[in-house]
Amino acid sequence: MSGFLGVVCLALAAYGLGVLPVNWFGIVFLITAFVLFILDIKAPTHGALTAAGVASLIVGSLVLFNSPSVPSFVRVPVPLIVGTSIATGAIFFAIMIFAVRAQLIPVRMGSESLVGKTGVARTKLAPSGIVLLGGEQWTAMLVEGEEPLPAGARVEVVSLQGLKLIVRKA
Repeated sequence: MSGFLGVVCLALAAYGLGVLPVNWFGIVFLITAFVLFILDIKAPTHGALTAAGVASLIVGSLVLFNSPSVPSFVRVPVPLIVGTSIATGAIFFAIMIFAVRAQLIPVRMGSESLVGKTGVARTKLAPSGIVLLGGEQWTAMLVEGEEPLPAGARVEVVSLQGLKLIVRKA
């Protein structure tokens, strides 16, 4: 269904661009604006590319239909272009903020999330034994040079080797 709607929208856009007097330089600015919006998600520019994209969107929209060869009754009002461009930029900036926050969320699953957590030794660790961590029992091994630990001692995960925790006294 979405593919069909996309094709219909592209066909209507092609028809509209064929009927209306279009300045192709404006289309270049519009494409540049959306490329800048997308690049701002990955680049650490903190919104500078979005601001440049909004400026490019305003210039592209002004140039697209408002060229000297267009009759004055067909021209697009400047406040409408500026307001729509700023609203589009603000919406994209909000989306970009959510995307950056999602990238900065700490890992909650997998082996990377275990490093730094503390658990309790279920058996004596001399140098290996069983550790209770997050409600699960793990095979654990002490860091080299660490003194043996009795059962019940608190330990901190330093790293992982496969499914074996490398721990030290917490």
